[in-house]
Amino acid sequence: MIEKITSFSNIKTKALTKFHSITKPIRFDMPILKELKQDIIELKQGMPEVLLNNPKIVEGKYINAIEDKRFSLFGAEYRAYNYEGYSNKFPNNYVCIDSNGDRRLKPHIYLHIVKIKPEFARQGAYKNAVKRLYEISKDEGCEGRIILYSGKLFEDNSFPNPALTHWKCGFRFVEEENNKIMERVLSGELKPEDAPMGLMYYSLV
Repeated sequence: MIEKITSFSNIKTKALTKFHSITKPIRFDMPILKELKQDIIELKQGMPEVLLNNPKIVEGKYINAIEDKRFSLFGAEYRAYNYEGYSNKFPNNYVCIDSNGDRRLKPHIYLHIVKIKPEFARQGAYKNAVKRLYEISKDEGCEGRIILYSGKLFEDNSFPNPALTHWKCGFRFVEEENNKIMERVLSGELKPEDAPMGLMYYSLV
């Protein structure tokens, strides 16, 4: 299990929305106002959490909870509050907004390397490991969030892009265009080797 980080345990967050000023008691008797009320509630529930401070970025808290001899490499770590980045667009349940208005990633598990021994390929080892990692993420206060970068581990073709495996286990690309390409791969329109590379997040949170 990873060490508890006390600097985060005392952080108190409060969800805010741009509609805060109109949440005073109102009589929603007219149909149009009832519809407006429904839209506001749905938007509140879908918006990222807003922090009242600027927490420090945490990276490099390694996790050694996956012990499976079928893997020759398996590395994961705890990360928190690193910046989302201008070119990335994670789902709102992966994001919080600091007091400067910058989008940060909530605490999550970053899976940075996985390699299954050839004799154990396609036998469910990775799928089971992801399920275990999901439970670890919840236990460590990350609410099931997992992020990884899908790409070839080595340059030769004997180690293909594992995006298809990640996808089948519930991961989706941060860039929506890559998800569209993956759907074309799954439909047979494109070859498996045409699967894209890029950041992925666990969507079954």
